[in-house]
Amino acid sequence: MAQHRFSVIRGGGSDQEPGRWTTEIVRPSELSEADIAGWRALLARAAETSVLADPDVVLTLAQHCARGQLLRLLLVRQGSEDGTTVRAVLPVRLPGGLWLRGAARPWILPIVGPCAPVIEAAQAGAVLRTLLDDLAAGDRRIDALRLSGLAPAGRIAAALGEAATRAGRRLTLRPREERSAPPPLSPDPLPRAPTSLERVREPRQVRDAVERFLALEASGPGPCLLDDPPLATAFRVVVRRFAHRREACVDLVRRDGAVIAAAIHLGPPGRERIWRRAGLLLAGAQAPPRPGLTLEAEVSLARAGRREAETRPAAPAVRQAR
Repeated sequence: MAQHRFSVIRGGGSDQEPGRWTTEIVRPSELSEADIAGWRALLARAAETSVLADPDVVLTLAQHCARGQLLRLLLVRQGSEDGTTVRAVLPVRLPGGLWLRGAARPWILPIVGPCAPVIEAAQAGAVLRTLLDDLAAGDRRIDALRLSGLAPAGRIAAALGEAATRAGRRLTLRPREERSAPPPLSPDPLPRAPTSLERVREPRQVRDAVERFLALEASGPGPCLLDDPPLATAFRVVVRRFAHRREACVDLVRRDGAVIAAAIHLGPPGRERIWRRAGLLLAGAQAPPRPGLTLEAEVSLARAGRREAETRPAAPAVRQAR
């Protein structure tokens, strides 16, 4: 797909100039393979992240379930002798309409929720200073940046507070109690007949197990993924991509040959997390952990007063997809 972008550059220079920091606003469909690889590599260096921040999750759900949202990715890069390094990826929704102003907000995707920012831990301060300065100088419809799911004592919240204070920008922090849906309850939590557990990891077997999972979920009384065909398609694609990387598995619990419970795990072996459950909650099964208190932060791009911000090593640039 052709890329239609323009640059607002202060001070000139190449994006790959060593030490140079740039912010780019990109459509999800315009990401190159190098961008996606840089995003995935960034996850290992991120201050706060989860398996659901993986590009295979975020981009797949965005492709199938955008539902009219104006979705963009904020990419912050640093130039080096070998090219550029992705230092942050923030999936956001931009203000809609030609003349409407507002905050760039996190994507809210079904079965994921608000997309958390992926920011390199060692560069969190420089990333946020770059991002705020460049957005303020670039797209004039964006008057604030909102971030969700931040750890109250985490590095991102601390770096955001420091960046806002140095630049004289208003920062609002709101505590949020993240609520997770309870696991499906069983009218018969103690099956009398013997049960067996099968854990499936091979990609072809995972594909078939996902269909059993979807059918089992649909047989229950509550809402299910098959009620939303685009979402069900995205779910299949996400699990298949993780399975090809050997980072997905499906647990199938059978009784008398019939599948009565199932769970989808994502993540490397030994560090998997349960993404979705269906069927009976068997005795001894652990419910997914309930997330604790998090912060929602909103920082204004306008400066409240003239305060001297910390000087960065090179002039920034804003690149925007249109």
